[in-house]
Amino acid sequence: MWYQYGALVFGLLTAAAGAAPSQQQQQEPELVDEFRDGLTNSVNRTAQWVDSFFADKVNPDDYNTASGRFTLRPEWDEYGGFKLDSSFRARVVFPNAEQRITAFIGRADFDDFINETQDSRPSVIRRDEADEEWMVGLGFDPYVDDSQRLSFSAGIRGGLALDTYVSSTYRFETVLSDISELYSQSVGFWRDSDGFGIAQTFEYDRVLSENWFNKFWIRGTFAERTEGVRWHLSNKSYYLYAPERALGAEVWWYGETRAVVPMQDYGIRALHRQRFHRDWLYLESWVGVHWPRELLTEAREPRWIVGIELELQFGQ
Repeated sequence: MWYQYGALVFGLLTAAAGAAPSQQQQQEPELVDEFRDGLTNSVNRTAQWVDSFFADKVNPDDYNTASGRFTLRPEWDEYGGFKLDSSFRARVVFPNAEQRITAFIGRADFDDFINETQDSRPSVIRRDEADEEWMVGLGFDPYVDDSQRLSFSAGIRGGLALDTYVSSTYRFETVLSDISELYSQSVGFWRDSDGFGIAQTFEYDRVLSENWFNKFWIRGTFAERTEGVRWHLSNKSYYLYAPERALGAEVWWYGETRAVVPMQDYGIRALHRQRFHRDWLYLESWVGVHWPRELLTEAREPRWIVGIELELQFGQ
C-alpha cells in the first residue's frame, strides 16, 4: 500500500516536472499510468469478490464500476507555514445487488467525506488534523433519478480506533433556466465519537456567457462537537480561455457562530486549472490573500497563500 502510494507521488511529480520521455518510456506505460490501471483493477477485483456473496456465479466482465480520485496538494501559507495535503476516495458498485449497494474507501476530513465536497473548500480552512483519517464503509441507494438521490451509508473511521458512523443523504437538483441550476443536499449523521449532526448545502451554478461560469456554494453544519453552527460560503468565477483550461477567482468566508472568534477566516485567491498530460490528470495552481483569526488576542492581518494541486481520476 505505501509502496503504491509513494510510486504514485513520484509519478505525479515526474509529470509535473515536464521531463521529456525516453524512447523506452514512449513504448511502455509510465509509472503513473501503471499505478492508475493497477488501482482500478484492484478495486474492481475486490468488488467481484464481495459481490459473489449475493450470487452463485459472477461474470468478471460486469465488474468495471470502480471510480475515484486522488489529490496531492503542497501549499505554503504565511499564517500556517508549508504543508503537504492529500485526499483519496474510491467507490464501486455491486452489479448483483441491483447496483444499489456501493462500497467506498477514502482519506479526508470527515465532514468533507460524507458531504462529498473535498474540492469545494479552500485548503487554507483549518481543521483538526486528527479528523483526516481513513474511512471505509458501505452505501445503499434506494432511490436515484435524474434530479433526486436518496442514499444511506455506514462505516468506520480512525483505523484501529473503530470510530463507527452512519449517515443519510438527500440530494435534489433542478434546472432553473437555460443558464442556471440549483442543487440542495441534506445530510444527517451520527458517529460514535461525536454524536448526532446535520449538514445543509446549497449550490447555484450560472453560465454568465459563452466563456464565463459562476458557482456559488454555502453549507452549514451543526453537531454536538461544533461551537454552534459551522458555516462556509464560497463564490467562484471561471473564464474558459481554451479547451480544458480556465482562469478563476474565488472569494470565501468561514466561521462558527458560537466560537470565540465567530468569523475565523475570509479571503480571495486567483486560480488556474488545466488538464495535464492525460485526460484524467489535472493541475490547479493558486495565489491569494486571506485574513485568519483564531484567538481574540490575535490581530487580523492579511496572509499570503500559494499552492498547487495535482488530481488523478481513475475508473469510470
